[in-house]
Amino acid sequence: MLSRWLVLIQLVWILGCESVPAPLPESAAILLQEATIALNENAPERAANMAEQAVQMAPGHPHPHFILGQAHYVRGNYTEARRSWEIARSLEPDNWIWLQTLGDAAFQQADYQASLDYYLRAGRLHPDAVSWHGAAGAYWEMGNTEDAWDACHQALVLDADYVPAYISLAMIAEHMGELEDARDYVEQALSLSPNNPANLLAAGRLARLTGNEDYAVSVLKQALEQVPGHPEIRYNLAMALLQAGEGEQAAALLEELYSK
Repeated sequence: MLSRWLVLIQLVWILGCESVPAPLPESAAILLQEATIALNENAPERAANMAEQAVQMAPGHPHPHFILGQAHYVRGNYTEARRSWEIARSLEPDNWIWLQTLGDAAFQQADYQASLDYYLRAGRLHPDAVSWHGAAGAYWEMGNTEDAWDACHQALVLDADYVPAYISLAMIAEHMGELEDARDYVEQALSLSPNNPANLLAAGRLARLTGNEDYAVSVLKQALEQVPGHPEIRYNLAMALLQAGEGEQAAALLEELYSK
């Protein structure tokens, strides 16, 4: 369930934040710009090296610690990401971004209560859909389905076009056996972002569960083209193909899936 909730991680570029506790030397700013480019190029080791140099130049400024945390996060080192972001938060306590990213790191560590606390504090400082959707994920993982439902709707109050909240509502509705409601939420997400692989996966899952295997195969193939090798997409496509009577194709997909 964790991987379904946090499908994509968006890097946040914050060097232009208005309020900072200390000047950022130009040399450190250049390093952080290069580190951000490295992150966008999926080179977190290089990004971490540059961010560490920036931290040495400006240890009292939050931005080097933040970018270093981003590099650790992309590398999957959530403990170090959280440590770096806690330093950033201590240097600039009223910046909601630090709290939001701390919520992400705690969530990845399965520290759901801490994650919820971070997201709610971020939401109090800066009400937005991302924080409320993050809180919904923490509620869900702790078994608080009603609170997760309410938090998703609060995210949509703040941003009616926030697609991940519709997908999460579809997931909750599916869990409760309300497949028609789940389909409505998925269709809303698809109307806003028709080519998003997370939306296509959700649509394919529901189509498979409700017996519309031809549509399921179609959308899941689209999703797999965008994210080749994604295990959940591959599994659902195999099951849809099996339901459609395409046993050989299904077997080939499953063999590839379980041989890795």
